[in-house]
Amino acid sequence: MKNLWEKQVEGHRLVAISTNTSGDFGIPVFFLHGIGGSIYFWTPEETSLFHHVGSCYSLSLPGHYPAIPPKEFTATSITAALIARLLSKSIQEIVGNKKVLLVGHSTGGFAALCIAIYAPQVVSGIVSIAGFCKGQWTGALGFNQWLVRQGSMGRAMFKKVYQLGGVNKEIFRMFWQVYANDHMALFSHPHFNAVVNSTFPDVQNLDLDSIVSYFTAMPQIDITPDLSKIDVPTCVIVGDRDPIVPSRQSLIIAEKIANSNLAVIKGSGHLPFFEKPIEYKRAVDAWLAEFLSLS
Repeated sequence: MKNLWEKQVEGHRLVAISTNTSGDFGIPVFFLHGIGGSIYFWTPEETSLFHHVGSCYSLSLPGHYPAIPPKEFTATSITAALIARLLSKSIQEIVGNKKVLLVGHSTGGFAALCIAIYAPQVVSGIVSIAGFCKGQWTGALGFNQWLVRQGSMGRAMFKKVYQLGGVNKEIFRMFWQVYANDHMALFSHPHFNAVVNSTFPDVQNLDLDSIVSYFTAMPQIDITPDLSKIDVPTCVIVGDRDPIVPSRQSLIIAEKIANSNLAVIKGSGHLPFFEKPIEYKRAVDAWLAEFLSLS
């Protein structure tokens, strides 16, 4: 079985890996990571809740190493339609005309919604975890969105922050605190260190100009008016203490998509699978049982 795919789409190199080894079966599941993340964020342990659904793949966002963007990839290039087009074409090159279940965290959740809007022929269902419809973030990431708009000095400072996260694994590990509400649960989760270890090399190799472009462009992107076009089953999971993407964003997504289920996880921040794993698993399992019964 092939475990890694490299796809050239409109000048972008996009990369996917398989996260289970059961062969080609069922409904393909594609996992999409968040801003500044990596395909290795979705370890086999973290995707295991979906392994019975079908073959599982983790797909890179454009401009996120090991994906490589073209030189002309700038803030003005980044639109909801572009993200949907690049990712949907990559998905179809891997699994053909099969419809897939999209599971996205944060910007990955946003990307999943974009694909369902602009390439509905690809999608059979969506799981949005701390996703958003409008790219205005809060907390540390909101500050970084402000920083990149402060001219060359602000962009240089932004890059220094990301470079600091790549100095060593311990610093990188501590950076994750900005996403969490329950820090003790985050650091004690049995799979958290595995994710830190698997994603650290890609963080060191990030194309920081691409990440600056994302932070510059996202506040101007709003897919709220198009959410009503999505008619596939959608699971919306959010922590009520999310410091990065206000939970109101998920409430709007659930309100606008008719065929949706909303699970608000109390006490969780931006990383419910680490902070409240029991509640997260319960929400996923319940929705998947209903989704598969209708498939």
